[in-house]
Amino acid sequence: SGVIVENDNKTRIAREFMRSYVNKDMSGVSHYFSENAVIYVNDTEMTASEMIDGFLSGHDYYNNIDHSNVFITTMYYNNGSVYTNTWYDWSGVSKKTGKELQLRGYGYWKWEGEKIVEMYNAFDPTEYNKAFIEE
Repeated sequence: SGVIVENDNKTRIAREFMRSYVNKDMSGVSHYFSENAVIYVNDTEMTASEMIDGFLSGHDYYNNIDHSNVFITTMYYNNGSVYTNTWYDWSGVSKKTGKELQLRGYGYWKWEGEKIVEMYNAFDPTEYNKAFIEE
């Protein structure tokens, strides 16, 4: 048990992170991550800088990347754990096919103090990855 909020600083940072990705300028978000933060994207482990580079590379394959139906809350558990959770719809237009792709996604940020120590982002990559495959 604990308290769930949607208007604290950690929730604001998650919104900023998502906006910076959509705007293809994530230069201002790396300082939110601890030096040894562990990031998982669909269970692939990486560093924060690898994740940022990977997210930004999606703009090489998709135009008009956007998030809609975004819902973000931060959960302050009674045991001291703090997590920010996000649910969202991702969309982008494939540069390869010209077709719009829509995906649902979920992510969480685990906090220690004011730093993100772990992040997880999940979505079905099946259709998304087709933009990266040469035919």
